[in-house]
Amino acid sequence: MQKNRTPTLLLDKDICKANIKRMAERAQKQNLRFKPHMKTHQSIQVGKWLKEYGISAITVSSVKMAQYFANDGWQDITIAFPCNVRQLPELNDLAKDISLTLLINKSKTVSLLAKHLKNP
Repeated sequence: MQKNRTPTLLLDKDICKANIKRMAERAQKQNLRFKPHMKTHQSIQVGKWLKEYGISAITVSSVKMAQYFANDGWQDITIAFPCNVRQLPELNDLAKDISLTLLINKSKTVSLLAKHLKNP
């Protein structure tokens, strides 16, 4: 194996797909919506495997990551980090094309979003 000079995702495809399948089946049995977090792998390919098992919504940890996966066709994304109102232009841009869920930890943020979000 060559030596990697930058952070690189190395995983066993079969194990990863088996884990995805197992989690998707568990969620389905419990009638739960499975929205896996993409932060660790940040991989378009893993996203494709998720779609193979019927996963249609994901969770990310930043607006940048939401943009990355939205550009790959994901239509239902939760940003699992408190909303930063300084990113309203980016949030508005995302929300016009996808179903975007935000986490809010301050009532002032709710007021600002209610006033400035174009696609609530």
